[in-house]
Amino acid sequence: MKSKLKTIIGILLFAILVAGSYYAYNTLSSKREPGINVPGRSSSDMADNVDSGLQDNNADNNNKSTEDSTDTARNSNKPGESNGSQDTGNTGQDEPQKIKAFDFTVYTSEGEQANLSDFFGKPVIINFWATWCPYCVEEMPLFEEYYNEYKDDIHFLMVDSTDGQRETKEKGEKFIEEKGYTFPVYYDLDLDATMTYQAYSLPTSVFIDKDGYVIAYQPGMLTETLLQKGIELILD
Repeated sequence: MKSKLKTIIGILLFAILVAGSYYAYNTLSSKREPGINVPGRSSSDMADNVDSGLQDNNADNNNKSTEDSTDTARNSNKPGESNGSQDTGNTGQDEPQKIKAFDFTVYTSEGEQANLSDFFGKPVIINFWATWCPYCVEEMPLFEEYYNEYKDDIHFLMVDSTDGQRETKEKGEKFIEEKGYTFPVYYDLDLDATMTYQAYSLPTSVFIDKDGYVIAYQPGMLTETLLQKGIELILD
């Protein structure tokens, strides 16, 4: 019963995050830039603002997402913090509340805890992955390239979704060592991050600005165009 309650709470909190992040719709719609998913946008809104070529490209990549069938219950009850301030100069159109990214705890290879909120102050890119996910593996060289280019400006959190069975910390460490990747890797040993962001489709990437607000997300494998677009949004 307790496990089911946590799962229900997790779904409700994530729904609040998606609804609140509708703020990001105004960011993209004003720029009319294509390609990356923004919380709160309907499929028709997305289609209206996406160049046909990139829209097809994005659809192809979404089809490449790999579903994670883990049955583990959500263990995090840490909600995002709402910014309740109102603009007194409202000109007639209500501005939705901005919702802070939900916090979570993951672990370094040495076993040290790291919270998402520890990284606020600079933009953050979270990438959920696993060694058994072929599209996660395929996009990693791109993340390595962009990490080396933007590591002074952006925190990269490559979060290995470890369920202890299909994916383990040992498998993740061996994979990273063999490939020689240098980006920061964190292990979601309790599935706190995975459950908090409902990242059941791997890979999934989340783009967060320096103030800790979710700007965009992308389920499925990223192309270079999509990754660059997400970076542009959080560096604005």
